[in-house]
Amino acid sequence: MNDSDHIRDASERRLALNEGYAVIFTNASKDAHNHNATFAEEISPGLLAYGISVRCMDYINDVRQVSEALRDPHCLFFLCFNGFGSELKISYAPGNLGSAFEYYQKPLFDLMHDCPIHETMAHQVGSTGQYRKLLMTDYSYAHLARLLGVKNVHAVSSITFPGTIGQTSIPLSARPIDVLLPVGLSSFHRTRERYAAPKDYKERIFRQIFEGVTEYAVANLEVDPLIQTLLAFQELQMPVNLQDAHVRFLFTSIVDYVKFARRDQLVRSIQHLPITVIADRDVREVYKNTNFRFLGTKSFPELVKTMGEAKSVICPLPHHTGFHERALSAFSAESVVIAAPNDILETNFVVGRDMITYRSVEQLATLLESVVAGRIELQSIASNGKRKALDRFPPERIADIIVSLWSSVSRH
Repeated sequence: MNDSDHIRDASERRLALNEGYAVIFTNASKDAHNHNATFAEEISPGLLAYGISVRCMDYINDVRQVSEALRDPHCLFFLCFNGFGSELKISYAPGNLGSAFEYYQKPLFDLMHDCPIHETMAHQVGSTGQYRKLLMTDYSYAHLARLLGVKNVHAVSSITFPGTIGQTSIPLSARPIDVLLPVGLSSFHRTRERYAAPKDYKERIFRQIFEGVTEYAVANLEVDPLIQTLLAFQELQMPVNLQDAHVRFLFTSIVDYVKFARRDQLVRSIQHLPITVIADRDVREVYKNTNFRFLGTKSFPELVKTMGEAKSVICPLPHHTGFHERALSAFSAESVVIAAPNDILETNFVVGRDMITYRSVEQLATLLESVVAGRIELQSIASNGKRKALDRFPPERIADIIVSLWSSVSRH
């Protein structure tokens, strides 16, 4: 291809951008707290800046509109979240189903925060074709997605939420909440019941892996249960077949148990402090006789705005090597992030200047006692954290990546 061909090719792509549109998939039944809808609202202006208009469609209920967009040459690409919509099929011939995106040669960009081998993500296990461009916000998750067979995986940063939080910001000295703990709390004991009665040798081995990894990981916040499970398979010289639903179920059980057991320990270690808690269900009977103030369940946009009323936010992050919307929301709201061990945060933000970390629940309790007593100067930490987060992780960054990858695909 000579220079004139390159110029003509670039000109045609610019014309396609100006005349084209993107479809963002949403579905209320899969997005109870409006996480995905909020991401769509934050990312859309970045696409509009490239001249790409945005149409949001419910991929389950707007069947006709989705079908028309798939056939429309002006539809440049689709965007979904956590694989919801990636499983759409079309009948090539009687009894022959295949990916609708592959059939119509439409790129599908998938911004994914959750673990791809978790049982809640089972809908996307078969979405491994070239059409799907997986944008994974956790580096370990990206590796697991590749092992799952996904062809195009890109590790990306997640985003802040400047549009959701708005322009006004309450100074920390005027905020009514000293410490906010937004957290999902489920019974970790139920997870152990999954392996209470093994039926065969495989389940007996899996139970031993479950018990060994969870015992080690719950006691040490530095331990990544995903990595420890892989190491257990390696030590036993067992292959890790992520296409096997039983293997994925084991990983799911371990991750869930460790996450909720750690959170239970965290809550009980700080129950003597005046903490404001937003849980995903009513847990007042579970955590009785505490100094907690419980707020009702909130949608994700409402939670972000509530963070704007808090001086600090505890972030018991389940990710060890990736981004989580809880921390990035707190940065956006100019609240002090108090985070569990996380490789990504600790290599992008300076501990003590931009954020605060804790390595154990005992250390967290001591730290929060100082926060509540006013012995830590929080305003500068909050301001530094917000400034750096908005600078490094703006929502436009995802739009830039999507358009760059789309341009690369369109050349071929």
